[in-house]
Amino acid sequence: MAQNTHVVTAAVSYTRADYTALRAHLLKLPLARIAELYYSSDSPQVRHGLERFLDAMRDDLGGRALITDPELTRLLTGSFESDAISLSLDRLVSAAALAPAVPQPGQAVSQWLRPKTAAVLHAEGIVLIADLISLIRLRGPGWWRSIPRIGAKRASVIIAWLQSNKETLGELPAPAPAGRPPAPAFLLDPLQTYRLAPLGHFSLSSAFDGSAGINRNHKFCFIQADDDLQAIESYLARFEGRTHTLRAYRKELERFLLWAIMIRRKPMSSLLVDDCNAYKDFLIAPSPAFIGKKAARFTEQWRPFTPEPMTAKTQKQAVIILRAAFEYLVRVRYLGGNPWVAVVDPAVTEEVHAIQVEKALDDNLWDLLVDQLSQRADAAENAQDRAALAAILLCGDSGLRREEAAGSRRADLKPSQWASTVSTLRVLGKRNKKREVPVSERTLNALRAHWQDRGLDFDHPPVDSSSNPIVKDRALLAPLVIPRHAAAIARHEDQVGNGYTSDGLYRLITSSIERLQHTLLELGIQPEDIAQLATTTPHAFRHTFGTLAVASGMPQDVVQGVLGHVSAATTSIYVRAKEKRTAEEAAKYFLQQHEKNQARKR
Repeated sequence: MAQNTHVVTAAVSYTRADYTALRAHLLKLPLARIAELYYSSDSPQVRHGLERFLDAMRDDLGGRALITDPELTRLLTGSFESDAISLSLDRLVSAAALAPAVPQPGQAVSQWLRPKTAAVLHAEGIVLIADLISLIRLRGPGWWRSIPRIGAKRASVIIAWLQSNKETLGELPAPAPAGRPPAPAFLLDPLQTYRLAPLGHFSLSSAFDGSAGINRNHKFCFIQADDDLQAIESYLARFEGRTHTLRAYRKELERFLLWAIMIRRKPMSSLLVDDCNAYKDFLIAPSPAFIGKKAARFTEQWRPFTPEPMTAKTQKQAVIILRAAFEYLVRVRYLGGNPWVAVVDPAVTEEVHAIQVEKALDDNLWDLLVDQLSQRADAAENAQDRAALAAILLCGDSGLRREEAAGSRRADLKPSQWASTVSTLRVLGKRNKKREVPVSERTLNALRAHWQDRGLDFDHPPVDSSSNPIVKDRALLAPLVIPRHAAAIARHEDQVGNGYTSDGLYRLITSSIERLQHTLLELGIQPEDIAQLATTTPHAFRHTFGTLAVASGMPQDVVQGVLGHVSAATTSIYVRAKEKRTAEEAAKYFLQQHEKNQARKR
């Protein structure tokens, strides 16, 4: 979907009639009389609002004369009842002949950007041009992503305008080279505690790189790793293709490495048991310098931890991941021993049923969500809602995890040979196991609409020279606008056909639900239902499928196969959820009957 890139206020030329009309307007002549004297009824100035046109003209001329004729600016934009008579037509025309004023950091963005763009920036606290420049320098190339209605194209227009006025506004930081990740930007230094970065964005001095670590095994190493960074890279390479696992392991290793250098001031390969125990305590309450709001990995705002404290379960997971990584490094003879084997795991209270089936939507709320989102998706301009509808239906009608939905490919979707109204999708789930899930007709229709937004034919994919469909490289769900940073460019432009990341799909779904809340309020939906939708995540739709499928009578073994549960005991939780709801509804019914009986006795 094309974006409106008319962002910067354009310079306007005026006719002799416009100057005369403006002078009459300044003298308080009625607008109807001005229109009668100087314009025809079909003049654009009249059709589009004469008062608004003349006020905008007054402000424009006042801005042009701001430096060369401050008195004229005062007469135009100040209290002009007594002084307007001195404004001759020649003086107004001379103001128009001046070049437009150049923007200054202390000026309001509304003076230079169109009202809709200025309004969304104001909502983010960006009032002055200086505020906008500070935000861009703070967040980097992706400064616009969290601001509604400022997409990539509109942001590029704003950047081009700022750069064209660099003489008065200053230089902006150069963007990272497109198509490749930036080189390590700086040397990690324990003395600069405020400068942190993820793996791949920093280098280490010989004092901290582990090349002389006291726990190194120097006899014969099975991997080509001269330092800790290379050893970590070698270990993470084992998980290529397993996106979720790779992300989890990389996160824990970079946290530990940064802590070792910045807090413990030791190479990772010099850490002993007491160091590892200290890190386990650090996980309970990380240093403030390590905490920040979630930010892109290539920005200076990135931090290893978010403000939400880690649960005992996630602390234990971190310890288990680090122990496994060190075990590998010992096994390949990079390290002499594994200090984590002597560290006791954090105590965790195990849940009997870890699956949060209470997050599932009931059938009424699920139908309401799909109906309302379908109505939004019918509007031509709502391409994001069409993508979100397809994603939600894949999770809610087919029981997919968000990682599975994000990784689904067109080549793996085929009509069922057993039922004409059902298709089957082969997905790669946990533990690298593939399974087939049913896909509903309404999901297919939502996917068709999403593919049309992408300029693709869902039902007739292109074929190669041997007449074989070449659809394996097309994701079922893919972003319509590619963020202009190196990682996204490499993912989508250099490898055509890639889809959303699991995090990107999460943001797509939750933002679409957020846009629905105002509509639901107008419909008079119960506040508790709106509150539940406001906290609904993509995984809740998987639970929705499980609970509704069991409630409708689908055999438990079929539900187990669709959801990819290894154990039938896991799927039986949805049966218990049905039993729990039955008991709760029965209790309400029995209470109502009891109250009626009591009322009759009175």
